[in-house]
Amino acid sequence: MEEEAEVLRKELKWILEDQVHKVLQEVQHTLQECSRRFPIRCGLDENKSLVVPHRILLSSPNNIIGGGSTIKCVVTLLGDSICDADINFKHKQAKDHHNFKTTINPEVSWKLQQIQDAGNYLVKAMFSLNQIDKDHVFHSAKEVFLLLDELISSLNQGRSCLAYPKRKSIEDIIYSRNMQILVPPVPNDTALSFYIHSSKLIMSLYSINMSSQGRTEITSRQQIECTVQWLNEAVMLFTLALQQCQQLRDKISILKQYEEVS
Repeated sequence: MEEEAEVLRKELKWILEDQVHKVLQEVQHTLQECSRRFPIRCGLDENKSLVVPHRILLSSPNNIIGGGSTIKCVVTLLGDSICDADINFKHKQAKDHHNFKTTINPEVSWKLQQIQDAGNYLVKAMFSLNQIDKDHVFHSAKEVFLLLDELISSLNQGRSCLAYPKRKSIEDIIYSRNMQILVPPVPNDTALSFYIHSSKLIMSLYSINMSSQGRTEITSRQQIECTVQWLNEAVMLFTLALQQCQQLRDKISILKQYEEVS
């Protein structure tokens, strides 16, 4: 039994001294690849950035373009900004419906806070890694856990920014800075929002009215969307980095009971 414990102690020592840095280098490579898809630099060579304008047609979730949908929307997505958009929808006025058109001007972009936040957590994770000297020797499982837990927290939050959009109240949407940049402004009984859900860019159009209690109520909601390839890749890279960190943590956690207490 003591011989087996000694073997496991040596394996833990080998992982701490040799394997931790190798895994961290793999994580760093994954995060650098992820950062190429965000409008952040982090020391990244400008020529390696994949951030370019993407012209996107949004359609109804069943992928039938125009299939009964009363909304048409084409946007140009550049990193965390919708820098250009043409939005058309049917608007009911009295008993009649007419087409209403509004635009987003390239000079005043619609900012997607989710992408900004995900990029910020990515920067935080990369900063944590960059603080570790290549010649540093890890002497304890606890020391590695402190680093991995910090990385895992940043990566989880970064991925969640994209995968799990926070629900906003209709008041938040109506009075957001983004709603003010539409030209011309949408009618008072209408609101719209763009948000990210994993690999999709989604636009929701709301019909609203004021209740007798003075509250803003949603009377109907329509949605159109489009899959964005680079967002899908970003979520996958966040997930890969998390798996790399968690596998190392699990491996050390199993061997930690055999760690020599100095």
